[in-house]
Amino acid sequence: MRAKTIAARLVAAGLFALFLSVAPPARADSSYIADPGEAVRALDAIAAETGGSLRLYALELSDGRLTVEIGGKRKTELDEWQIGRVKRLFFEFETTVGPRPVRAAGLVGDIEGGFFDRSEIALDKVADVAANAIAYARLDEEAHVQSIEIARAVEILPEPAYGPIRWSIYVTSGRESAIVRADAAGNIIGADLANTNRARNMDLLGDGDWPHREARDALFAVFGDERRLRDLTVRPRAISVTADHAATPGRKEDYNWTISGVTRSPLLSPLMHGASEDELFSLKEVDFTALARIRAIARTAWGHESAKLEYMTLRRVSETPGKPELRWIVTFTELGDDAGGAGTSGTVEVTPEGAVRKVVLPAGHAPAADWLAPKTIAATLGRIGKDFGPDGRFAEIVFDAGKARILGEDPARPGAMAGFEADAGGIARVRKLMPWDEQYRKERLFDLEALAVFTQADRLADFTARTYRRLQVDEETMPGIRYAFAIGQIMGPDGTYMVPSPDGRPTLQVRLESADGSRVGSVVFDSSGKEIDVRMP
Repeated sequence: MRAKTIAARLVAAGLFALFLSVAPPARADSSYIADPGEAVRALDAIAAETGGSLRLYALELSDGRLTVEIGGKRKTELDEWQIGRVKRLFFEFETTVGPRPVRAAGLVGDIEGGFFDRSEIALDKVADVAANAIAYARLDEEAHVQSIEIARAVEILPEPAYGPIRWSIYVTSGRESAIVRADAAGNIIGADLANTNRARNMDLLGDGDWPHREARDALFAVFGDERRLRDLTVRPRAISVTADHAATPGRKEDYNWTISGVTRSPLLSPLMHGASEDELFSLKEVDFTALARIRAIARTAWGHESAKLEYMTLRRVSETPGKPELRWIVTFTELGDDAGGAGTSGTVEVTPEGAVRKVVLPAGHAPAADWLAPKTIAATLGRIGKDFGPDGRFAEIVFDAGKARILGEDPARPGAMAGFEADAGGIARVRKLMPWDEQYRKERLFDLEALAVFTQADRLADFTARTYRRLQVDEETMPGIRYAFAIGQIMGPDGTYMVPSPDGRPTLQVRLESADGSRVGSVVFDSSGKEIDVRMP
Protein backbone atom coordinates (compact mmCIF):
# COMPACT_ATOMS: atom_id res chain seq x y z
CA MET A 1 0.00 0.00 0.00
CA ARG A 2 2.82 2.40 0.93
CA ALA A 3 4.62 1.68 -2.35
CA LYS A 4 1.47 2.50 -4.32
CA THR A 5 1.03 5.80 -2.46
CA ILE A 6 4.63 6.81 -3.16
CA ALA A 7 4.21 5.90 -6.84
CA ALA A 8 1.03 7.95 -7.13
CA ARG A 9 2.78 10.94 -5.61
CA LEU A 10 5.66 10.56 -8.08
CA VAL A 11 3.22 10.46 -11.02
CA ALA A 12 1.41 13.56 -9.73
CA ALA A 13 4.69 15.36 -9.30
CA GLY A 14 5.71 14.42 -12.84
CA LEU A 15 2.43 15.72 -14.27
CA PHE A 16 2.77 18.90 -12.21
CA ALA A 17 6.26 19.48 -13.58
CA LEU A 18 4.95 18.93 -17.11
CA PHE A 19 2.16 21.46 -16.42
CA LEU A 20 4.77 23.98 -15.30
CA SER A 21 6.64 23.51 -18.56
CA VAL A 22 3.63 24.38 -20.76
CA ALA A 23 2.06 27.04 -18.60
CA PRO A 24 4.61 29.59 -17.46
CA PRO A 25 3.83 31.21 -14.11
CA ALA A 26 2.34 34.70 -13.85
CA ARG A 27 2.48 37.08 -10.93
CA ALA A 28 -0.54 36.68 -8.70
CA ASP A 29 -1.10 40.41 -8.64
CA SER A 30 -0.50 41.06 -12.36
CA SER A 31 -3.24 42.61 -14.52
CA TYR A 32 -3.77 42.61 -18.26
CA ILE A 33 -5.29 46.09 -17.87
CA ALA A 34 -3.24 47.89 -15.26
CA ASP A 35 0.24 46.53 -16.00
CA PRO A 36 1.95 48.11 -19.03
CA GLY A 37 2.80 45.58 -21.73
CA GLU A 38 0.76 42.70 -20.29
CA ALA A 39 -2.02 42.93 -22.88
CA VAL A 40 0.49 42.95 -25.76
CA ARG A 41 2.38 39.98 -24.28
CA ALA A 42 -0.85 38.00 -23.83
CA LEU A 43 -2.00 38.67 -27.40
CA ASP A 44 1.44 37.63 -28.67
CA ALA A 45 1.02 34.34 -26.80
CA ILE A 46 -2.32 33.69 -28.51
CA ALA A 47 -0.79 34.56 -31.89
CA ALA A 48 1.95 32.02 -31.24
CA GLU A 49 -0.65 29.36 -30.49
CA THR A 50 -2.61 30.07 -33.68
CA GLY A 51 0.55 30.00 -35.75
CA GLY A 52 -0.24 33.07 -37.84
CA SER A 53 -1.33 36.71 -37.91
CA LEU A 54 -4.61 37.50 -36.18
CA ARG A 55 -7.68 38.89 -37.96
CA LEU A 56 -9.34 40.40 -34.92
CA TYR A 57 -13.10 40.71 -34.69
CA ALA A 58 -13.34 41.55 -30.97
CA LEU A 59 -11.02 41.77 -27.99
CA GLU A 60 -11.99 41.86 -24.32
CA LEU A 61 -9.73 42.52 -21.35
CA SER A 62 -10.18 42.08 -17.62
CA ASP A 63 -7.57 42.00 -14.88
CA GLY A 64 -7.18 38.23 -15.16
CA ARG A 65 -8.23 37.34 -18.70
CA LEU A 66 -7.82 38.36 -22.33
CA THR A 67 -10.36 37.02 -24.84
CA VAL A 68 -10.22 37.46 -28.60
CA GLU A 69 -12.57 36.52 -31.40
CA ILE A 70 -10.70 36.01 -34.65
CA GLY A 71 -11.46 34.83 -38.16
CA GLY A 72 -12.03 31.06 -38.44
CA LYS A 73 -11.29 28.65 -41.26
CA ARG A 74 -14.33 29.85 -43.19
CA LYS A 75 -15.24 33.48 -43.85
CA THR A 76 -18.49 33.16 -41.92
CA GLU A 77 -16.88 31.60 -38.83
CA LEU A 78 -15.26 33.04 -35.72
CA ASP A 79 -12.91 31.34 -33.28
CA GLU A 80 -12.59 32.40 -29.65
CA TRP A 81 -9.29 32.21 -27.79
CA GLN A 82 -8.68 33.00 -24.14
CA ILE A 83 -5.57 33.46 -22.08
CA GLY A 84 -5.80 33.85 -18.34
CA ARG A 85 -4.56 32.92 -14.92
CA VAL A 86 -5.55 29.64 -13.26
CA LYS A 87 -4.78 28.84 -9.66
CA ARG A 88 -3.55 25.36 -8.77
CA LEU A 89 -2.77 24.65 -5.13
CA PHE A 90 -0.47 27.48 -4.04
CA PHE A 91 0.55 28.48 -7.56
CA GLU A 92 -1.03 30.65 -10.24
CA PHE A 93 -0.44 29.87 -13.91
CA GLU A 94 -1.31 31.42 -17.24
CA THR A 95 -3.18 29.11 -19.57
CA THR A 96 -4.35 29.47 -23.16
CA VAL A 97 -7.61 27.90 -24.30
CA GLY A 98 -8.94 27.71 -27.85
CA PRO A 99 -10.14 27.64 -30.48
CA ARG A 100 -13.84 27.58 -29.60
CA PRO A 101 -16.35 28.34 -32.37
CA VAL A 102 -18.59 31.35 -31.65
CA ARG A 103 -21.22 33.31 -33.55
CA ALA A 104 -21.14 37.00 -34.42
CA ALA A 105 -23.84 39.24 -32.95
CA GLY A 106 -25.87 38.94 -36.15
CA LEU A 107 -26.84 42.58 -36.72
CA VAL A 108 -24.68 42.75 -39.84
CA GLY A 109 -25.12 39.93 -42.34
CA ASP A 110 -21.55 39.91 -43.70
CA ILE A 111 -18.99 39.84 -40.87
CA GLU A 112 -16.08 40.57 -43.20
CA GLY A 113 -16.33 44.31 -42.52
CA GLY A 114 -16.01 43.73 -38.78
CA PHE A 115 -12.37 42.59 -38.78
CA PHE A 116 -9.39 44.76 -37.95
CA ASP A 117 -5.64 44.32 -37.56
CA ARG A 118 -3.84 44.54 -34.24
CA SER A 119 -1.71 47.33 -35.68
CA GLU A 120 -4.86 49.50 -35.85
CA ILE A 121 -5.31 49.59 -32.06
CA ALA A 122 -3.01 51.05 -29.41
CA LEU A 123 -2.89 47.94 -27.27
CA ASP A 124 0.42 49.05 -25.77
CA LYS A 125 -1.44 51.99 -24.16
CA VAL A 126 -4.06 49.93 -22.31
CA ALA A 127 -2.84 50.98 -18.86
CA ASP A 128 -2.84 54.68 -19.81
CA VAL A 129 -6.26 54.47 -21.46
CA ALA A 130 -7.69 52.81 -18.35
CA ALA A 131 -6.27 55.53 -16.11
CA ASN A 132 -7.65 58.24 -18.39
CA ALA A 133 -11.07 56.58 -18.37
CA ILE A 134 -11.16 56.56 -14.57
CA ALA A 135 -10.27 60.25 -14.52
CA TYR A 136 -12.92 61.02 -17.16
CA ALA A 137 -15.69 59.15 -15.30
CA ARG A 138 -15.06 61.16 -12.08
CA LEU A 139 -16.83 58.73 -9.76
CA ASP A 140 -17.20 59.84 -6.16
CA GLU A 141 -15.51 56.80 -4.63
CA GLU A 142 -12.32 55.00 -5.62
CA ALA A 143 -12.88 53.44 -9.04
CA HIS A 144 -11.24 50.80 -11.19
CA VAL A 145 -11.63 49.47 -14.72
CA GLN A 146 -13.59 46.24 -14.66
CA SER A 147 -13.18 45.41 -18.34
CA ILE A 148 -12.33 46.78 -21.76
CA GLU A 149 -13.95 45.74 -25.05
CA ILE A 150 -12.50 46.65 -28.45
CA ALA A 151 -14.49 46.09 -31.65
CA ARG A 152 -15.92 47.91 -34.59
CA ALA A 153 -19.07 49.87 -33.79
CA VAL A 154 -22.26 48.78 -35.54
CA GLU A 155 -24.24 51.61 -37.16
CA ILE A 156 -27.94 50.80 -37.53
CA LEU A 157 -29.10 53.35 -40.16
CA PRO A 158 -29.60 53.60 -43.04
CA GLU A 159 -28.86 49.88 -42.71
CA PRO A 160 -26.76 47.85 -40.26
CA ALA A 161 -23.05 48.22 -41.09
CA TYR A 162 -19.70 48.15 -39.35
CA GLY A 163 -18.21 51.51 -38.40
CA PRO A 164 -14.95 52.66 -36.82
CA ILE A 165 -13.07 50.77 -34.11
CA ARG A 166 -14.19 51.72 -30.61
CA TRP A 167 -12.99 50.96 -27.10
CA SER A 168 -15.65 50.49 -24.41
CA ILE A 169 -14.07 50.89 -20.98
CA TYR A 170 -16.25 49.80 -18.04
CA VAL A 171 -15.41 51.84 -14.92
CA THR A 172 -17.00 51.05 -11.56
CA SER A 173 -16.73 51.89 -7.88
CA GLY A 174 -19.45 49.58 -6.62
CA ARG A 175 -22.16 52.22 -6.19
CA GLU A 176 -21.50 53.98 -9.51
CA SER A 177 -20.47 52.90 -12.97
CA ALA A 178 -19.72 54.41 -16.36
CA ILE A 179 -18.88 53.27 -19.87
CA VAL A 180 -16.13 55.44 -21.33
CA ARG A 181 -15.59 55.25 -25.09
CA ALA A 182 -12.36 55.80 -27.00
CA ASP A 183 -11.26 55.65 -30.62
CA ALA A 184 -8.86 53.07 -32.06
CA ALA A 185 -5.84 55.04 -30.78
CA GLY A 186 -7.28 55.12 -27.25
CA ASN A 187 -8.33 58.77 -27.27
CA ILE A 188 -11.47 59.30 -25.19
CA ILE A 189 -14.38 60.53 -27.31
CA GLY A 190 -17.33 60.24 -24.92
CA ALA A 191 -19.01 58.20 -22.22
CA ASP A 192 -22.28 56.90 -20.86
CA LEU A 193 -22.39 58.46 -17.38
CA ALA A 194 -26.08 57.82 -16.67
CA ASN A 195 -25.28 55.59 -13.68
CA THR A 196 -23.06 58.14 -11.94
CA ASN A 197 -23.95 60.39 -9.03
CA ARG A 198 -23.20 63.41 -11.21
CA ALA A 199 -25.94 62.37 -13.63
CA ARG A 200 -28.40 61.41 -10.89
CA ASN A 201 -28.03 64.69 -9.02
CA MET A 202 -27.71 67.10 -11.94
CA ASP A 203 -30.63 69.49 -12.47
CA LEU A 204 -30.19 71.99 -15.28
CA LEU A 205 -33.39 73.78 -14.27
CA GLY A 206 -32.99 73.66 -10.51
CA ASP A 207 -29.63 75.32 -9.97
CA GLY A 208 -26.60 76.70 -11.73
CA ASP A 209 -24.20 73.98 -10.57
CA TRP A 210 -23.93 71.98 -13.79
CA PRO A 211 -21.23 71.84 -16.50
CA HIS A 212 -22.26 74.81 -18.68
CA ARG A 213 -18.89 74.99 -20.43
CA GLU A 214 -18.79 71.25 -21.06
CA ALA A 215 -22.25 71.37 -22.68
CA ARG A 216 -21.38 74.43 -24.77
CA ASP A 217 -18.08 72.95 -25.95
CA ALA A 218 -19.72 69.64 -26.88
CA LEU A 219 -22.46 71.38 -28.90
CA PHE A 220 -19.95 73.73 -30.52
CA ALA A 221 -18.02 70.67 -31.70
CA VAL A 222 -21.16 69.72 -33.66
CA PHE A 223 -22.50 73.08 -34.86
CA GLY A 224 -19.65 75.56 -34.52
CA ASP A 225 -21.03 79.06 -35.02
CA GLU A 226 -23.31 78.04 -37.92
CA ARG A 227 -26.67 79.80 -37.92
CA ARG A 228 -28.90 76.77 -38.42
CA LEU A 229 -30.55 76.10 -35.03
CA ARG A 230 -34.37 76.09 -34.92
CA ASP A 231 -34.81 75.63 -31.19
CA LEU A 232 -32.88 74.61 -28.09
CA THR A 233 -34.72 73.07 -25.13
CA VAL A 234 -33.34 72.71 -21.60
CA ARG A 235 -34.82 69.99 -19.40
CA PRO A 236 -33.67 68.86 -15.94
CA ARG A 237 -31.01 66.47 -17.25
CA ALA A 238 -30.69 67.15 -20.96
CA ILE A 239 -30.46 69.79 -23.67
CA SER A 240 -32.11 69.02 -27.00
CA VAL A 241 -31.41 70.92 -30.21
CA THR A 242 -33.33 70.95 -33.49
CA ALA A 243 -31.35 72.28 -36.45
CA ASP A 244 -31.67 72.52 -40.20
CA HIS A 245 -29.75 69.70 -41.87
CA ALA A 246 -26.54 71.12 -43.28
CA ALA A 247 -26.73 69.23 -46.58
CA THR A 248 -30.45 68.51 -47.12
CA PRO A 249 -32.68 71.54 -47.71
CA GLY A 250 -36.13 71.36 -46.15
CA ARG A 251 -35.07 68.80 -43.54
CA LYS A 252 -34.15 69.13 -39.88
CA GLU A 253 -32.28 66.89 -37.45
CA ASP A 254 -32.34 66.43 -33.67
CA TYR A 255 -29.44 66.32 -31.22
CA ASN A 256 -29.38 65.62 -27.50
CA TRP A 257 -26.77 66.57 -24.90
CA THR A 258 -26.53 64.90 -21.52
CA ILE A 259 -23.63 64.60 -19.14
CA SER A 260 -22.64 61.60 -21.28
CA GLY A 261 -22.11 63.82 -24.36
CA VAL A 262 -23.94 64.63 -27.61
CA THR A 263 -25.99 62.11 -29.57
CA ARG A 264 -27.77 62.61 -32.89
CA SER A 265 -31.02 61.06 -33.99
CA PRO A 266 -30.48 59.12 -37.23
CA LEU A 267 -33.87 60.26 -38.54
CA LEU A 268 -34.53 63.48 -40.46
CA SER A 269 -37.91 65.23 -40.42
CA PRO A 270 -39.42 67.85 -42.75
CA LEU A 271 -39.52 71.51 -41.79
CA MET A 272 -42.89 72.96 -40.87
CA HIS A 273 -44.73 74.71 -43.67
CA GLY A 274 -43.77 78.37 -43.69
CA ALA A 275 -40.52 77.86 -41.77
CA SER A 276 -38.18 80.73 -42.53
CA GLU A 277 -34.41 81.19 -42.40
CA ASP A 278 -35.11 84.37 -40.43
CA GLU A 279 -36.02 82.11 -37.48
CA LEU A 280 -32.58 80.46 -37.31
CA PHE A 281 -29.95 81.26 -34.67
CA SER A 282 -26.48 80.08 -33.67
CA LEU A 283 -24.88 78.85 -30.45
CA LYS A 284 -23.07 82.18 -30.16
CA GLU A 285 -26.45 83.66 -29.20
CA VAL A 286 -27.01 81.15 -26.36
CA ASP A 287 -25.89 81.98 -22.80
CA PHE A 288 -26.32 78.97 -20.53
CA THR A 289 -25.07 80.96 -17.54
CA ALA A 290 -28.19 83.17 -17.80
CA LEU A 291 -30.67 80.32 -17.25
CA ALA A 292 -31.11 81.06 -13.53
CA ARG A 293 -31.84 84.74 -14.24
CA ILE A 294 -34.36 83.93 -17.01
CA ARG A 295 -35.97 81.31 -14.79
CA ALA A 296 -36.44 83.80 -11.94
CA ILE A 297 -37.94 86.45 -14.25
CA ALA A 298 -40.36 83.92 -15.75
CA ARG A 299 -41.49 82.63 -12.36
CA THR A 300 -42.16 86.18 -11.13
CA ALA A 301 -44.22 86.88 -14.27
CA TRP A 302 -46.09 83.58 -13.78
CA GLY A 303 -47.05 84.64 -10.27
CA HIS A 304 -47.54 81.23 -8.66
CA GLU A 305 -44.67 79.83 -6.59
CA SER A 306 -46.26 76.38 -6.47
CA ALA A 307 -45.94 75.88 -10.24
CA LYS A 308 -43.47 73.32 -11.54
CA LEU A 309 -40.96 74.43 -14.17
CA GLU A 310 -41.08 71.77 -16.89
CA TYR A 311 -38.63 73.03 -19.53
CA MET A 312 -37.24 76.12 -21.26
CA THR A 313 -37.10 76.46 -25.04
CA LEU A 314 -35.04 79.08 -26.87
CA ARG A 315 -36.57 79.97 -30.22
CA ARG A 316 -36.66 82.89 -32.59
CA VAL A 317 -40.34 83.79 -32.55
CA SER A 318 -41.67 85.03 -35.88
CA GLU A 319 -45.26 85.75 -34.75
CA THR A 320 -44.24 89.24 -33.65
CA PRO A 321 -45.10 92.61 -35.21
CA GLY A 322 -41.42 93.29 -35.96
CA LYS A 323 -38.60 91.04 -37.04
CA PRO A 324 -38.38 87.54 -35.51
CA GLU A 325 -37.17 87.85 -31.91
CA LEU A 326 -35.14 85.37 -29.87
CA ARG A 327 -37.09 84.34 -26.76
CA TRP A 328 -36.92 81.81 -23.96
CA ILE A 329 -40.35 80.12 -23.77
CA VAL A 330 -40.58 78.85 -20.19
CA THR A 331 -43.25 76.20 -19.58
CA PHE A 332 -44.86 75.85 -16.14
CA THR A 333 -47.38 73.31 -14.85
CA GLU A 334 -49.77 74.02 -12.00
CA LEU A 335 -50.13 70.86 -9.96
CA GLY A 336 -53.52 69.17 -9.78
CA ASP A 337 -55.88 69.66 -6.86
CA ASP A 338 -56.10 67.44 -3.80
CA ALA A 339 -58.91 65.48 -5.44
CA GLY A 340 -56.47 64.22 -8.05
CA GLY A 341 -57.31 66.63 -10.84
CA ALA A 342 -54.83 66.92 -13.69
CA GLY A 343 -52.32 69.76 -13.76
CA THR A 344 -52.59 72.58 -16.27
CA SER A 345 -49.76 74.24 -18.18
CA GLY A 346 -48.88 77.63 -19.57
CA THR A 347 -45.88 79.62 -20.74
CA VAL A 348 -43.91 82.80 -20.15
CA GLU A 349 -41.86 84.26 -23.02
CA VAL A 350 -38.73 86.18 -22.01
CA THR A 351 -36.04 87.73 -24.20
CA PRO A 352 -32.39 86.89 -23.43
CA GLU A 353 -32.12 90.46 -22.09
CA GLY A 354 -34.87 89.72 -19.55
CA ALA A 355 -37.91 91.49 -21.06
CA VAL A 356 -41.21 89.61 -20.56
CA ARG A 357 -43.03 89.51 -23.88
CA LYS A 358 -45.95 87.18 -23.27
CA VAL A 359 -47.64 85.32 -20.42
CA VAL A 360 -50.12 82.55 -21.17
CA LEU A 361 -51.71 81.33 -17.94
CA PRO A 362 -53.85 78.18 -17.85
CA ALA A 363 -57.62 78.47 -17.78
CA GLY A 364 -58.84 79.45 -14.35
CA HIS A 365 -55.58 81.21 -13.41
CA ALA A 366 -55.65 84.10 -15.87
CA PRO A 367 -57.48 87.17 -14.53
CA ALA A 368 -60.66 87.90 -16.44
CA ALA A 369 -60.08 91.00 -18.58
CA ASP A 370 -62.84 93.25 -19.90
CA TRP A 371 -61.47 93.90 -23.37
CA LEU A 372 -64.16 96.46 -24.07
CA ALA A 373 -63.40 98.59 -21.01
CA PRO A 374 -61.92 101.99 -21.98
CA LYS A 375 -58.83 101.38 -19.81
CA THR A 376 -58.19 98.00 -21.48
CA ILE A 377 -58.58 99.48 -24.96
CA ALA A 378 -56.26 102.36 -24.09
CA ALA A 379 -53.65 99.95 -22.67
CA THR A 380 -53.90 97.70 -25.71
CA LEU A 381 -53.47 100.62 -28.11
CA GLY A 382 -50.44 101.66 -26.08
CA ARG A 383 -48.96 98.17 -26.39
CA ILE A 384 -49.67 98.14 -30.14
CA GLY A 385 -47.91 101.48 -30.48
CA LYS A 386 -44.88 100.20 -28.59
CA ASP A 387 -44.59 96.99 -30.62
CA PHE A 388 -45.17 98.62 -34.01
CA GLY A 389 -43.14 101.72 -33.28
CA PRO A 390 -43.78 105.37 -34.20
CA ASP A 391 -44.08 104.51 -37.89
CA GLY A 392 -46.87 101.97 -37.35
CA ARG A 393 -49.70 102.24 -39.86
CA PHE A 394 -52.97 100.34 -39.66
CA ALA A 395 -55.90 99.46 -41.92
CA GLU A 396 -58.20 98.11 -39.21
CA ILE A 397 -58.22 97.56 -35.45
CA VAL A 398 -61.16 95.61 -34.00
CA PHE A 399 -61.99 95.04 -30.32
CA ASP A 400 -64.44 92.40 -29.12
CA ALA A 401 -65.05 90.68 -25.79
CA GLY A 402 -61.99 88.41 -25.91
CA LYS A 403 -59.23 90.04 -27.97
CA ALA A 404 -58.18 92.67 -30.47
CA ARG A 405 -57.55 91.99 -34.15
CA ILE A 406 -55.10 94.16 -36.05
CA LEU A 407 -54.53 94.57 -39.78
CA GLY A 408 -51.66 96.85 -40.72
CA GLU A 409 -48.42 97.41 -42.57
CA ASP A 410 -45.92 94.71 -41.65
CA PRO A 411 -43.10 96.34 -39.61
CA ALA A 412 -40.75 93.61 -40.80
CA ARG A 413 -41.73 94.05 -44.48
CA PRO A 414 -42.66 97.65 -45.28
CA GLY A 415 -45.08 97.81 -48.17
CA ALA A 416 -46.76 94.52 -47.24
CA MET A 417 -49.78 93.83 -45.05
CA ALA A 418 -49.91 91.56 -42.01
CA GLY A 419 -52.50 90.46 -39.47
CA PHE A 420 -52.08 90.18 -35.69
CA GLU A 421 -54.12 89.26 -32.63
CA ALA A 422 -53.69 90.77 -29.17
CA ASP A 423 -54.94 89.07 -26.03
CA ALA A 424 -53.94 88.81 -22.38
CA GLY A 425 -50.78 86.93 -23.37
CA GLY A 426 -49.45 89.44 -25.89
CA ILE A 427 -49.50 90.19 -29.62
CA ALA A 428 -49.07 87.36 -32.13
CA ARG A 429 -48.91 87.29 -35.90
CA VAL A 430 -51.74 85.73 -37.92
CA ARG A 431 -50.31 83.78 -40.84
CA LYS A 432 -53.38 83.70 -43.09
CA LEU A 433 -55.18 86.78 -44.45
CA MET A 434 -58.11 87.21 -46.79
CA PRO A 435 -56.95 88.09 -50.34
CA TRP A 436 -58.32 91.66 -50.15
CA ASP A 437 -56.64 92.19 -46.76
CA GLU A 438 -53.28 91.27 -48.27
CA GLN A 439 -53.48 94.17 -50.73
CA TYR A 440 -51.31 97.10 -49.66
CA ARG A 441 -53.13 100.41 -50.21
CA LYS A 442 -51.51 103.43 -48.65
CA GLU A 443 -54.74 105.44 -48.74
CA ARG A 444 -56.47 103.13 -46.28
CA LEU A 445 -53.75 103.31 -43.60
CA PHE A 446 -53.86 105.47 -40.45
CA ASP A 447 -51.74 105.99 -37.34
CA LEU A 448 -52.84 105.52 -33.73
CA GLU A 449 -53.01 109.23 -33.04
CA ALA A 450 -55.93 109.46 -35.47
CA LEU A 451 -58.03 107.33 -33.08
CA ALA A 452 -57.83 109.84 -30.24
CA VAL A 453 -61.10 111.49 -31.35
CA PHE A 454 -62.88 108.23 -30.45
CA THR A 455 -60.87 106.96 -27.47
CA GLN A 456 -59.77 109.91 -25.35
CA ALA A 457 -61.56 110.66 -22.08
CA ASP A 458 -65.04 109.04 -22.01
CA ARG A 459 -65.77 109.39 -25.72
CA LEU A 460 -65.94 105.64 -26.42
CA ALA A 461 -68.57 105.23 -23.69
CA ASP A 462 -70.52 108.12 -25.20
CA PHE A 463 -70.45 106.56 -28.67
CA THR A 464 -71.66 103.27 -27.16
CA ALA A 465 -74.56 104.95 -25.36
CA ARG A 466 -75.54 106.80 -28.56
CA THR A 467 -75.56 103.49 -30.46
CA TYR A 468 -77.93 101.86 -27.94
CA ARG A 469 -80.26 104.85 -28.16
CA ARG A 470 -80.10 105.02 -31.97
CA LEU A 471 -80.85 101.32 -32.38
CA GLN A 472 -83.57 101.52 -29.73
CA VAL A 473 -82.27 98.58 -27.70
CA ASP A 474 -80.70 98.11 -24.26
CA GLU A 475 -77.69 96.23 -22.82
CA GLU A 476 -79.88 93.40 -21.55
CA THR A 477 -81.31 92.50 -24.96
CA MET A 478 -78.09 93.13 -26.93
CA PRO A 479 -75.09 92.74 -24.56
CA GLY A 480 -72.49 91.94 -27.22
CA ILE A 481 -70.34 94.88 -28.32
CA ARG A 482 -67.63 95.21 -30.95
CA TYR A 483 -65.58 98.30 -31.87
CA ALA A 484 -64.00 98.54 -35.32
CA PHE A 485 -61.63 101.38 -36.29
CA ALA A 486 -60.92 101.78 -40.04
CA ILE A 487 -60.83 104.44 -42.78
CA GLY A 488 -64.07 102.91 -44.05
CA GLN A 489 -66.31 100.05 -42.94
CA ILE A 490 -67.32 96.76 -44.58
CA MET A 491 -64.64 96.27 -47.22
CA GLY A 492 -65.54 94.35 -50.36
CA PRO A 493 -63.34 91.95 -52.39
CA ASP A 494 -62.37 94.81 -54.71
CA GLY A 495 -60.87 96.78 -51.80
CA THR A 496 -63.58 99.46 -51.66
CA TYR A 497 -65.71 100.23 -48.59
CA MET A 498 -69.46 99.96 -48.47
CA VAL A 499 -69.33 102.75 -45.88
CA PRO A 500 -66.46 105.06 -46.95
CA SER A 501 -64.97 107.79 -44.78
CA PRO A 502 -66.21 111.23 -45.81
CA ASP A 503 -62.93 112.95 -44.82
CA GLY A 504 -60.35 110.22 -45.36
CA ARG A 505 -59.89 109.82 -41.60
CA PRO A 506 -60.67 106.74 -39.51
CA THR A 507 -64.26 105.86 -38.70
CA LEU A 508 -65.70 103.94 -35.74
CA GLN A 509 -68.25 101.19 -36.08
CA VAL A 510 -70.07 100.23 -32.86
CA ARG A 511 -71.72 96.86 -33.43
CA LEU A 512 -74.29 95.38 -31.02
CA GLU A 513 -75.39 91.75 -30.88
CA SER A 514 -77.88 89.71 -28.87
CA ALA A 515 -76.61 86.92 -26.62
CA ASP A 516 -77.73 84.20 -29.04
CA GLY A 517 -76.44 86.06 -32.12
CA SER A 518 -79.86 86.31 -33.73
CA ARG A 519 -80.00 90.12 -33.71
CA VAL A 520 -77.23 92.41 -34.95
CA GLY A 521 -77.15 96.15 -35.47
CA SER A 522 -74.51 98.83 -35.89
CA VAL A 523 -73.81 102.56 -36.16
CA VAL A 524 -70.78 104.06 -37.95
CA PHE A 525 -69.40 107.42 -36.81
CA ASP A 526 -66.95 109.63 -38.70
CA SER A 527 -64.10 111.58 -37.10
CA SER A 528 -66.41 114.49 -36.25
CA GLY A 529 -68.77 112.18 -34.36
CA LYS A 530 -71.49 112.27 -37.00
CA GLU A 531 -73.51 109.15 -37.80
CA ILE A 532 -72.79 108.10 -41.38
CA ASP A 533 -74.36 104.63 -41.42
CA VAL A 534 -77.07 102.96 -39.33
CA ARG A 535 -78.14 99.32 -39.58
CA MET A 536 -81.07 98.47 -37.38
CA PRO A 537 -81.22 95.02 -35.70
